[in-house]
Amino acid sequence: MNHAPQLCLGTVQFGLPYGITNQAGQVPEAEVRRILDLAAASGISLLDTAQAYGTAETVLGHCWPTEAPLRLISKLPAGAPRQRWEDSLITSLQRLQASKLDGFLLHRASDLLAPDGDALLDWLEGLRDRGLVERIGVSIYDASELEGQPLDRLQLVQLPLSVYDQRLMRDGTVSRLQDLGIAVHVRSVLLQGLLLQPAHQWPDHLPPEFRDHHARWLDHLHQEGLSPLAGALGFVRACEGLEAVLVGVVAGQELAQVLEAWSQAEASPPEVPLDWAWENAGDLDPRCWPPR
Repeated sequence: MNHAPQLCLGTVQFGLPYGITNQAGQVPEAEVRRILDLAAASGISLLDTAQAYGTAETVLGHCWPTEAPLRLISKLPAGAPRQRWEDSLITSLQRLQASKLDGFLLHRASDLLAPDGDALLDWLEGLRDRGLVERIGVSIYDASELEGQPLDRLQLVQLPLSVYDQRLMRDGTVSRLQDLGIAVHVRSVLLQGLLLQPAHQWPDHLPPEFRDHHARWLDHLHQEGLSPLAGALGFVRACEGLEAVLVGVVAGQELAQVLEAWSQAEASPPEVPLDWAWENAGDLDPRCWPPR
């Protein structure tokens, strides 16, 4: 039987003005507290952050309700030199006011294939031996980044997945990782909020064909009596082989909407045909989008 994934709260907006649809900028600390209080009260204990997310780790360390259970995932900055690895982890723990991390990922998977890759992997495994990290792994954008990776020594992979971006599910990557006993966490499930916006509000760099595709999807959801948020979350909630689904918010009200849509998907899973995938990967990859 497929176990539904859990929600994981993404925190990049706590430290940076992140997201193509984010008009509010970096989340003020008072609002972060409202978000985190609601997350804790709602049973969310898994939070994803990174040193690359500006002040997010520090804000999170200040604002998480101290009595609430907390499982933290952070990331080593891409290309960090060997002499900075240990300091980087200790800095993250200090900023987060945590004694250990549930997960510690490489922001760039190819760092394991670089000249220092073997030493890096040994160091990461040493963190587990020392009780500082529960699981180690990598964050990827596409399946090619897993080629040559020591998957037998990793426990966690973070990757993109949405109703439009089904590449890593269709090509067997998700099921392969599941078969290997590697936990899969998915991000970009709302395409930085684009899935929630009307097609005519999309940025100009996205092609008309993609806008038309999105308009048809929104029409489909309307006919099904579903909000765009419920449709997007319902799709990933129903996918097999996932441990967690990352969602980032900029207000407590947004998190309340996410929780409501998540519960709605649990009570009555939406019928989401798999033919809504969009085939042009460049339209789906934020690295290919022009800077704001």
